[in-house]
Amino acid sequence: MATPKEEIDRQHAEAKGLLSTMPNLGPPEIGEISLHYKMEALANLLPHMRLPKKAWENSDAEDPEEPYMSVRDIPCTSTRGMVDLTKLKELVREGHNTPITKSPAKPTMWDEAMASKENVLVTRRSHDAWGIKKIVLMFCDDFIQTVYEMPWWYDETSGFKEAVSGILETLGLGGEGGDRRICRMLLASMPPDITIPYHHDTGEWVNKTHRIHVPVITDHTKVLFRCGGGLESQMKRVKCDEGRVFEMNNQAKHAVSNHWDSYRVHLILDYVDEGFEVKERVKLGKGEELVQTRRSIDRKKDYGKRETPSYLIIGAQKAGTTSMYEYINQHPLAVKGRRRETHFFDWRWQDNLKTKKEQKEFYDKFFLANELKQCPSCLTGDSTPSYLLHSDIVIPRVKDVCPWVKLIVMLRNPVDRALSHYRMVTSDDGTEAQKKIRGTAWRGMTFEQVIEMEMVEMDKKGLLGEHAGEQEWEGYIKGLPMGTGSHSLLGRGIYYLQLKAWMKEFPLDRFLIMKMEDMKAVGVQKAVDRAFKHIGLPDYNVQDEGAKNSRAYDGMGEDTREKLKEFYTRWDEKLFELLGWKGWEGDGISIEEGERL
Repeated sequence: MATPKEEIDRQHAEAKGLLSTMPNLGPPEIGEISLHYKMEALANLLPHMRLPKKAWENSDAEDPEEPYMSVRDIPCTSTRGMVDLTKLKELVREGHNTPITKSPAKPTMWDEAMASKENVLVTRRSHDAWGIKKIVLMFCDDFIQTVYEMPWWYDETSGFKEAVSGILETLGLGGEGGDRRICRMLLASMPPDITIPYHHDTGEWVNKTHRIHVPVITDHTKVLFRCGGGLESQMKRVKCDEGRVFEMNNQAKHAVSNHWDSYRVHLILDYVDEGFEVKERVKLGKGEELVQTRRSIDRKKDYGKRETPSYLIIGAQKAGTTSMYEYINQHPLAVKGRRRETHFFDWRWQDNLKTKKEQKEFYDKFFLANELKQCPSCLTGDSTPSYLLHSDIVIPRVKDVCPWVKLIVMLRNPVDRALSHYRMVTSDDGTEAQKKIRGTAWRGMTFEQVIEMEMVEMDKKGLLGEHAGEQEWEGYIKGLPMGTGSHSLLGRGIYYLQLKAWMKEFPLDRFLIMKMEDMKAVGVQKAVDRAFKHIGLPDYNVQDEGAKNSRAYDGMGEDTREKLKEFYTRWDEKLFELLGWKGWEGDGISIEEGERL
């Protein structure tokens, strides 16, 4: 949330008064600040909290004399050395001390006109709003998946590599390949009479990187830079004299006020620990254009690089498909479709459209397809559980329209699934449209009556016979209705035959198959981590782990349960053999072994 102007004005006036009273001391020289101190935004921690030392230190050992440390004691700044910045100052002095102008008479490296032509223009919303000018040398997306190296960095004739070499040596990033640990590097020129208010940095990159500041052009007696702790009262003044290389914990509160009569220039650099794997480093060409969102950065030339949708959650009904879809869409790089269950490949297939291209164009209407073409690092998906069941018509259509998709299959103990299915379609809650889709065929019937009716139908199709298999299954699903959920109470739980049809037509590495029971056994986060990995999203901690589209209902009688268990036993045994599972009880085995698919 943006800080109100009145509050910024108050902080600006307060900072001016503190210039003459607050000690202006260089940060202590304590070396590199461990990323363990950036596990959580300090601004969200209470100032009196005492934290176990090993939770914040890169060590498993505990000191019995002092096993805890206060939040107040977490290191927030460290001087890493002093360097000569003569060459860097010469490079950036021209044009640093003038306001942003869209059409300057003589563009310099600080002007957007020059960056757009000779380098690459990067937007930084908050800094741009404050009138802060910038020269960007490296930049990355929020998840540090891709690091973009700018022409002014990799083209040594620009002079920047030589000018910052002393800084990199001081940080241990010098020498051949040392700069590959850097993910962001830019120079920022802050106007006079400006205050950046108290805040802590946010984004997935923050707790994976070390934040470095190097004052290049400044008057440290007229600039108030403060950092520390989780409260304003805990912040201490940082001496920002020219040439000081210092690290700051940007998960802590920090703020800066420029009361000098000139623009202040800092080099700002973020680097990762050794061993951190950056997915891709890209050297951008002069004048390349980027498409930026808050969490993503894409090259304009990559328009349409990722096809839509990227994944299908194909089943099974009442096995956690809604929950999985909602968990995935908590990821900042995941974008919801216009509707969760499109039913495009079964109920809404357009027989009047004769070409694959026409079908794909119609399907795209269910997603923000045009917007996603500009941002191929983002993705979207379709979650329609009935696709798993209607394999006879859905599979050929999927192969025609989007053969690239990753498939997520959520399964559940079929006995419990059947009861949940019955309770859903006979429920009186929901909108009229939802009730219509559920169907009315089972209203007025008990769960046991529906089971008996279903068994009669399956017997007619030969599915109750000892040697029933794929042929009988194909005959069964060909007669299933569309547009209603009141059918296949038992058939939807015969997962073995449903999966066999899909696994014949798609490579096995397209599948992630999990059981709903795993959500409880190993936890939502671990289960969703598998889904993120499968569809190509970087790690992310979901914020809401609550179950979705669930309802409370009475259980079933023991006789009914035993009858259903007996019915499903042979199909379950075949399924477990196919997937390498031990059973329905959630023990985490299915997630690990299911990866073989």
